[in-house]
Amino acid sequence: MTTTELAEICIRHSRDPHLISDTRGRVLFANPAFHQTLQIPPDARLTLDQLGPLNLDAHLREAAIAAGDDEADARNTLHALHFTLMAELEGESLPLEVISQPLRLNDDSRALRLITLQPQRRRTTAVETVYEDGRAGLDDSHFHSHDAHCRPTLQFARRVAGSDVRVMLLGESGTGKTRLARAIHQTSRRAHAPFVEINCAAIPEELLESELFGHARGAFSGAVSDRIGRFEAADSGTLFLDEIGEMSQRLQAKLLRAVQDGAFERVGENTTRQVDVRILAASNQDLRSRVEAGKFRTDLFYRLAVATVEIPPLRERPQDLAANLQDYEVHHGIRIAAHLKEKLREYPWPGNFRELENVFECLTLHARDGQVDDFPLPEPMRVDAHTADTIHAPHTHGHHGDSAGGAEPNGSRTHGARDPQASEHPEARRLRDALVAHSGNRSQTARALGMDRSTLWRKLHRYQLV
Repeated sequence: MTTTELAEICIRHSRDPHLISDTRGRVLFANPAFHQTLQIPPDARLTLDQLGPLNLDAHLREAAIAAGDDEADARNTLHALHFTLMAELEGESLPLEVISQPLRLNDDSRALRLITLQPQRRRTTAVETVYEDGRAGLDDSHFHSHDAHCRPTLQFARRVAGSDVRVMLLGESGTGKTRLARAIHQTSRRAHAPFVEINCAAIPEELLESELFGHARGAFSGAVSDRIGRFEAADSGTLFLDEIGEMSQRLQAKLLRAVQDGAFERVGENTTRQVDVRILAASNQDLRSRVEAGKFRTDLFYRLAVATVEIPPLRERPQDLAANLQDYEVHHGIRIAAHLKEKLREYPWPGNFRELENVFECLTLHARDGQVDDFPLPEPMRVDAHTADTIHAPHTHGHHGDSAGGAEPNGSRTHGARDPQASEHPEARRLRDALVAHSGNRSQTARALGMDRSTLWRKLHRYQLV
């Protein structure tokens, strides 16, 4: 008995659909569960691009490219691939989890693949129940993209992950900078060590120095004991500085030394401490513009941005949006009506993936009999995608002196029945409307706008709305 025959015997009696294919996409063997699940006659001649209702070859190519293969080598990839898809069988959608892996047999020189299709729910005439597959979505180490526009970015991120270089992650709020930072850590040689993160915008300036570097007992009121900072906590691991653009210039100077030499002193202490920490930083602002404006230190920027990864927004990644919609349907057992999917595809998603997650939660509440037919996108989220999550200085008109007093070009004030919000910045107006719509509840307002509370708080202060 050859090992090929032995492999066929092993999978013949499996309850899951299995098939063995070659590098030309021909199906050499498919077990009875495969033919039964996809309702394909046992004697049918099959190829990966013609598997009854499935074109599995296209899905495998996309997954291989997302895993880092070139287009030309995608069919002969050595990677193990893992993804989900929807199979339309007699008007019924069946979610399938696909596991494809290289198969090397002792007495068979051919490069083969073993492909498993695991149905994620039973096929019944009643309401179908989703199997619990033990996964709560994609884990952080599986950050990938189906869009050609984004794949080079992630391929570069994978390359720098294996090194110790400092990385600057740039992108709009909600694009997944924190998740990508964790993925870089988990695929680095420091994966066994701590991953420590700090949001520089969420902590008041007077406390941020202590959070970063620690403090000695008695350094300030309330410092009743020694405390280590995030740098020491991340020793031998990775420190992620989120929203680095919000840090004051005074702290930037002290951070520069810690980033450059790994040396610092705790607040209220003269002892120099040394750590071995890899720095990852992120910002949703245009840091280059802040450097040019003198608001961010040039030397610190170049120390942090040894490698720069710019994550495209969701509106520029239509295939990733489609994949997320499909994953939502698979994992929740809910179908989204075709016209609603089109509506979601046309939406600009100013809050990116964070906003998408919020919409998914609401979609589940709108489901009836396992389907969502319509969903009204909240009005505060209908904004210009270019101004959605980026902080801008309020526009001024005329001379600089006019901005403070709202004067006319000739210097005289206008006291008529003029709308006080007529010259208000569009983002300030959006924030005000969102607060009114949610009765001043900041948590609900931040959720509807697709941002965290610290970002909302910062913007409210910038536009003097609190």
